[in-house]
Amino acid sequence: MIDFRYHIVSIIAVFLALALGLFLGSTTLQSTVTRNLHHQADAVTSQNRSLQADNHQLSTELSDEQALLGLVGPYAVQDRLTGQSVAVVSAPGVNSDDRKAVETALQQGGATISADVQLQSAYLDPTQDALLGGLASQLSLPRHPLPPGTGSTQVSSELADVLTGRPGHKPVSKAHVDATLSALSDGKFISVSGSPPTHPASLAVLLVPAPSSSVSATTAQAQNAILLALAQQLQHSTTGLVVAGRTPSPPVAGGMLAAVNSDSGLSKTVSTVDLASTDVDQDAMAGRIAVVLALADSAGGKRGTYGLGQNPPVPTPTASP
Repeated sequence: MIDFRYHIVSIIAVFLALALGLFLGSTTLQSTVTRNLHHQADAVTSQNRSLQADNHQLSTELSDEQALLGLVGPYAVQDRLTGQSVAVVSAPGVNSDDRKAVETALQQGGATISADVQLQSAYLDPTQDALLGGLASQLSLPRHPLPPGTGSTQVSSELADVLTGRPGHKPVSKAHVDATLSALSDGKFISVSGSPPTHPASLAVLLVPAPSSSVSATTAQAQNAILLALAQQLQHSTTGLVVAGRTPSPPVAGGMLAAVNSDSGLSKTVSTVDLASTDVDQDAMAGRIAVVLALADSAGGKRGTYGLGQNPPVPTPTASP
């Protein structure tokens, strides 16, 4: 029979074993564990310093490359568009700095900016389609029958006709140009910077915003459809069209650049340029060079998909004219 003393001895033995374990752990094992922890901490610290040094070097190289592009960019595009006129149309959400920088690059290439038109949010609002269709019917010229489709498609046809025109085609009258742009401006569908165009442009650049995760897929799809219709009309009435815009970081599905490249018709005739990631504050000179070179190529029937991450990132330069 187990008596009370046996329990006392067992309990004492357990506590002695526990005390011995704690003693061994705090003496014999402590130094080994501590050395391992110190070694791991030193390794992490060393790796972190190495990564910081690499990051600093890459940042310096990027700044140097951007500075170099800023210096050689004007020479890379010089005379590429001499004698050409370009209409610049920008969609809502396009950064004004990007628009002005692209226009500067076009002018450095020798082009004349014949029109600078910014679409307003109402232009991409599907609920305004009936009103746009009514305006298109009022403004349409007999020799320019409206295309079938939505009101935004018909207005896009009118807008393309008054802004652009292929060489050799009879231009729209100045009175009709002024009436169309005034009606769309008064309706808050567009705004025009500078003076109204005095002659049609033979080339066009359509600037589009980066896709946003805050916009529903349904809304984005509807807006892309309206911009695609405008791109189709601009492509039809010009000798070359480039669609350019930024991409978000991290990437967001959809977007106008992807829509153009997925369109069976436009993907064969229209070049796209990814100007830069939206989280890159550095000067996106490479993208602007690509816009000018792609536009110059488009006059000869060439097209491509350009931008950082594309192959090639810019069109292959040819001898200046």
